[in-house]
Amino acid sequence: MNPHPGAPEPPPARTLRRTVRLPVALRSLALPNYRRWAFADLVSNVGSWMSTAALGWLVFDMTGSAAALGALIAVKQAPTLVLGLVGGALADRLDARRVLPFTQGAYAVLAGVLATMTAGGHARLWHLYVFAVLTGVLGVLDGPCFGRLLAQVLGRDNMSNGIALGSVTHSTGWVLGLGAGSVVLAGPGPWAVFAIDAVSFTVVALTILRLRTDLLHPMERAERGSSRVRDGIRHVLASRQLVVVLATGMVTGAVGRHFQVTMAAMAEQTFHGGPSLYGRLFTCFSIGALVGAAVAARLPRLRMPVLLGAAATAALLQGGSGAAPTTWVFAGAMLGVAACCIVYDTAVSTTVQLLAPGHVRGRVLAVQGLVGSVASMVGAPLVGWLTDTLGARAALGIGGAASLAAVVVAACVLAGGLGAAARAVRASTGVRALVPA
Repeated sequence: MNPHPGAPEPPPARTLRRTVRLPVALRSLALPNYRRWAFADLVSNVGSWMSTAALGWLVFDMTGSAAALGALIAVKQAPTLVLGLVGGALADRLDARRVLPFTQGAYAVLAGVLATMTAGGHARLWHLYVFAVLTGVLGVLDGPCFGRLLAQVLGRDNMSNGIALGSVTHSTGWVLGLGAGSVVLAGPGPWAVFAIDAVSFTVVALTILRLRTDLLHPMERAERGSSRVRDGIRHVLASRQLVVVLATGMVTGAVGRHFQVTMAAMAEQTFHGGPSLYGRLFTCFSIGALVGAAVAARLPRLRMPVLLGAAATAALLQGGSGAAPTTWVFAGAMLGVAACCIVYDTAVSTTVQLLAPGHVRGRVLAVQGLVGSVASMVGAPLVGWLTDTLGARAALGIGGAASLAAVVVAACVLAGGLGAAARAVRASTGVRALVPA
């Protein structure tokens, strides 16, 4: 009914939807809150990747040791291993929109302090380790809260597309951040990078405060006394799909990633191209990530077949890349691997979000983060050891084969349960599996 007699009738809802219709790959951008979110996410990713480049350069400049840089990465992951599940349980009880401005503000303060210390020449190695630990502690709560708020921004129908567009944002921020970081490092220096990172965190905090609450999808929160850590673990273990997805991610994350190690070794030891070749390979990998994000954004649904198919294709390309006869063949394989990895990661994030009810979502996301941290901390040294011991080609082949085996077992478990997986293992290897048929 028209509330103002004599005024023209408003157009029907169907006409309104047509006027704002976007291509399927961009449909989440029709949401005002998501447009703000995407802008803030891009700014945050550019700043974070700039800071990552500067922090790594600063540690290596101080020590000349790759081991010191590896230790920095490890101490940043340590809080997730110790407190990650507790942070997820806390996130399920709190209002993410109120928490995130504080965590992002704390990130900004830390980056600003580091910028000031670096500019004055007072930064020492132990300061950088403290900075890494504190940012890791903040991430324990910040990460699950970000996941919960993203679900409120998108809603169930736009979840897969929004996460896919987030992959585009992350990949773009990765490329722009590393490129801009190298320019600023060569100019004003590390202090300027950390100052820019502080500004980026401030932008994110302000953007979250500007989200329209009337457009946020409601999400159930855990009541006091019901947000126990073990309830989140119990929910994961009760879902065959979640167990399979996270277990597969553990294997592929440990031996099917860490391409910065194998690409460097292939560039230097196999193709004898040095740093310039490594830079070109990294560029191909980054382009592949953008391609994969664009493909994921165009898919209407990121279901389990897409997840497993992308993981299997990435594993095959990774294993084959170890036998690449020329630089260009290897570069093409890395481009394909990166594209498949982004599609796979997007499908994993979508699956975990959709399989986690609101009241335990923070804890499920914390379990996912814990799995990723363990895979990273175990996998990086393992891939490095394989590369040093057997060579980069063998490391790529072993990683690809192990990842493909994990995908095959995952598909068997989803198709027919543990018995089917056991029979598949016996049929393919001739070895009796530990799981009964």
